[in-house]
Amino acid sequence: MKIRERINLAAGILFTLIIGTLLHFTYEWSGENPFVALYSPVNESVWEHLKLLFFPVLLYTFFEIIVLYKTSGHFLTSRLLAVCIGMFFIASAFFTYTGLLGRDFLALDILIFIFSVLQTFFLSRCFEVRCPGLRLPLLAVYVLLLLLVICFFSFSFAPPELPLFTPPT
Repeated sequence: MKIRERINLAAGILFTLIIGTLLHFTYEWSGENPFVALYSPVNESVWEHLKLLFFPVLLYTFFEIIVLYKTSGHFLTSRLLAVCIGMFFIASAFFTYTGLLGRDFLALDILIFIFSVLQTFFLSRCFEVRCPGLRLPLLAVYVLLLLLVICFFSFSFAPPELPLFTPPT
C-alpha cells in the first residue's frame, strides 16, 4: 500500500473515531435541536448509535470524492458495502453480548464502535483492491446511500417498535 493510501486510511479511521465520538453528545449539547437529531443519536438505541459510524464515514467519503477525486463506482460500492457490514457488526455484536451477559457495558460498546470503524475502512480498502468486479452503477450507489439517509432521518422521529430501535433498559 502506498504511503498516500496509508495516510488516507489512517485519516479516515481517526476522523470517524473522533467525529463519531463527538456525535454521541451533539444532540444533548444542541438543546435537543431536531435538525441535529437527524445525524446524531437521540437515545441509546442501537439504531441511533449506527449514526456514529454511518455519518462520519459518509462525510469522509464526500471528502475523498471532492478532494482526492475518488469517484469510481468501484470505490463507492466498496465503501457502501463496508459501512453496511460495519453497521451490521455493531448491531449483531451488541445484541449477542447483551443476550449472553444480560446487560450492556459501556467499555464493550466503545470497543465495538472502534472495531466497526477499523473494520469499515479496512474492508472498504480490501474490496477496492481485491475485488475489481465489485461495482454498482454510480446512480445505484447514490440511491442506496440516499435510502439509508432517509431511514436514519425518518426513524429518528418515528421509530418502529422493534428491539433495534428501543433503548436498552
